[in-house]
Amino acid sequence: MVRAIESFFDADLDGTFLRLEYAQDLTGFWLEPHTDLGVKRITLLIYISDDPAHGDMGTDIYNADKTHAKRSPFAPNMAMAFVPGDNTYHGFEKREIPGVRKSLILNYVTTEWRDREQLCFPEETVSR
Repeated sequence: MVRAIESFFDADLDGTFLRLEYAQDLTGFWLEPHTDLGVKRITLLIYISDDPAHGDMGTDIYNADKTHAKRSPFAPNMAMAFVPGDNTYHGFEKREIPGVRKSLILNYVTTEWRDREQLCFPEETVSR
């Protein structure tokens, strides 16, 4: 699977660690436009809510000047993925969230990741 992700996104994941986060967001949640930290090699936001009212709960994408460009579709088993960079601004505009917005955040992070307890296999990097 790692090799398929590397190939599809042209990303080098050799020597990285797998980090998974289960997010449950409620009304009041928001994230200002930001780029991911340099320690993240790839980010996959996997949407797992099955609430039909969550169609507008996708991640917001911004232009380089941080103006809103679009919102990713949000449906069960859909995902938004990107290789972090200086111009990959994303966030979540504050809005009413009916129920609980559920997603799985998958990152491959470098050895500089400080919070080792967040890693799935803290002693084992991805290798070829």
